[in-house]
Amino acid sequence: MKSIGMSKIGLVRQRNEDRFYIGESFCIVTDGMGGYKGGEIASTLVVDTLAEDMQNWQTVSVEALRQAMAKANTAVFERVQATPALEGMGTTAVVAYVVGTTLYWANVGDSRLYVFHEGQLTQISTDHSMVQALYDAGELQADDMLQHPQRNVLTRAVGVGPTVDIDAGVEELAPGDRILLCSDGLTGYIEQAVIEEAFRNEAKDDRLLEDLMTLVYDQGARDNVTIVIGSID
Repeated sequence: MKSIGMSKIGLVRQRNEDRFYIGESFCIVTDGMGGYKGGEIASTLVVDTLAEDMQNWQTVSVEALRQAMAKANTAVFERVQATPALEGMGTTAVVAYVVGTTLYWANVGDSRLYVFHEGQLTQISTDHSMVQALYDAGELQADDMLQHPQRNVLTRAVGVGPTVDIDAGVEELAPGDRILLCSDGLTGYIEQAVIEEAFRNEAKDDRLLEDLMTLVYDQGARDNVTIVIGSID
């Protein structure tokens, strides 16, 4: 897998609490939360913990991803216990690990993973957010999710408790497929159909990355935005 990524501070933010990491076979995106410095500490700690763990793997499995995410959760939680001023900090995390054409993934929070296959963009991860819960309960329409006042409220995050529920799974890909990992700085403001059209219109990942960033900034870039694109050989 060949991957490329970019993280930019939003036009109304003072700090970028997003982080990303691209390894030889895996990608990570995190989006921190928790007040002054807390968000960036949490997001950086999770990226560092996951990357250090995964770059030494000999075999990959869903259970290994869950264990790595649980280890990252413990690292953030223990940092908060040691530094009470950081209470409330945490982060989203989405991870993709590709072996050949097999995609192993895990996520907590509302940073997302998509697969682009034969012209269609499919969301693989499920948001752990208030608006997703309202939608699942039939109390909110899909068209209203981007405008809902509680769209940034998470129902799960890494590091806010001693344990965390982790979604994980496996997807089979095909040569030529592309994956997208991103923070909600992209998906919180740009509709999936618009992102899908950008994928259809641009075959080069570096240009696609720029196109997606332009879409965000044309909408005012009210949040930090992190985008990672991977192409399957």
